[in-house]
Amino acid sequence: MPRARRYALVFAAIAPLAVAGCGTDGPVDAISNLNPFKQEEQKVPGNRRSVLEGADPVAAVTGKPAVIGAPTALSGWPQPGGNAANDPGNVAAGSAGGSAWSTDAGRASASGTFGFSSSAGIRVSARPVAAGGVVYSYDPEGNVTATAASNGGRVFRVNVRPQGEGDAVNGGGVAVDGGRVYAATGFGEVVALDAGSGGVVWRAKLDAPARGAPTAAAGKVVAVTQAGTVFALDAATGAKAWTASSDGSGAGLLGTSSPAVAGNLVIAPTNSGAILALDLASGAEKWRGTVTGGSRIDAVTGLRDASASPVVHAGVVYATGVGGRLVALKADTGEVVWDQAIGSAHTPVVSGEAVFLVDLSDRLVAFDRTRGTVLWATQLPSASGKRRVTWAGPLLANGRLWAVSVDGKIASVDARDGSSGPVGAIGLEGAIAPIAVDGRIVVLGGDGRLTALN
Repeated sequence: MPRARRYALVFAAIAPLAVAGCGTDGPVDAISNLNPFKQEEQKVPGNRRSVLEGADPVAAVTGKPAVIGAPTALSGWPQPGGNAANDPGNVAAGSAGGSAWSTDAGRASASGTFGFSSSAGIRVSARPVAAGGVVYSYDPEGNVTATAASNGGRVFRVNVRPQGEGDAVNGGGVAVDGGRVYAATGFGEVVALDAGSGGVVWRAKLDAPARGAPTAAAGKVVAVTQAGTVFALDAATGAKAWTASSDGSGAGLLGTSSPAVAGNLVIAPTNSGAILALDLASGAEKWRGTVTGGSRIDAVTGLRDASASPVVHAGVVYATGVGGRLVALKADTGEVVWDQAIGSAHTPVVSGEAVFLVDLSDRLVAFDRTRGTVLWATQLPSASGKRRVTWAGPLLANGRLWAVSVDGKIASVDARDGSSGPVGAIGLEGAIAPIAVDGRIVVLGGDGRLTALN
């Protein structure tokens, strides 16, 4: 049995239980006890505030406005988190409104055994990236699709699935740097492509399927696998520069997070809930933290995954995951600055004096960046009475926070005070956090539909 398929079957056995247990009563504890990867929590250095299990920090909202930075124009979105530090801030976007174009940019598998929507097989789950006027996306069948950002025209589509791998698998994603597209795959490889033609430059083996997209910066490509290993590859040749282990693996949300690279540091999220700070040159461990141990009221039971990409901003790492904890750590030492018992499956946004996220109860929440207090919280509309985690985001553009839902809607909230704007339909299935490209908001659906909005 191919290695990628073995990991898929392990995840398939756990994912339905975890998703079914998103409530807050009896089934929560029962499903948690079924998790074979359950381990003792790691102790993190630094001061932390005591939080009673089950307490909701949003109840202590201050109602103060969030102070954000001015919008900044971006010509591209080369990494899944916007840049190598996963810190795009408040981006500038146009205000004409409406859809500019919509096109096929990926394929969702109709026969998968696990994923974000088991009834429809394996969904596209990796956030797209963009550089040089081209948007790049990756799907579970191993297709890397390049789409013109100006009009949605196809530039190329290349299948990077290795010979002998017949099934679609989740996990993986793409990043762009230096004229190359780097695809970390659910088939246990990293493949470098020419960004213009799609031609394969090199392929490198990993020890297991990639859990999310890589980050490409400073001459290296960094990817994290489902075995809990961080791989750093030479961007020019694909040669292994170093590896580091999180000393733990577990069930996680594939295709969701990627490392951050800031200066000489790599901040790597893992599916054990550990956050590793590694030296970019050597892979030596500087410190480690965790995003587990949060409120049981706001956690996907049985999973400890650091499913959001960590953000490095002004010397502080902001990290979260489905274990129900948001933590701010000093980038140089790992000391806890503050933490809150609120989790998210998606990457936070940091701008000015505020941190924003979509929590596991589908609320957009604003935090004071230096103290961690909750400024405001806004409930996003329910897409279905039977679903709990239904919105992905946010993207901060023109001072508004944008999120998309599994049933194809887009909503925006004023980042300063949390006031809601209108909710519109964009005709996509499956929620992936939007990005900004050349002044437009670009959304990839779980069905592989790519749409650019003015």
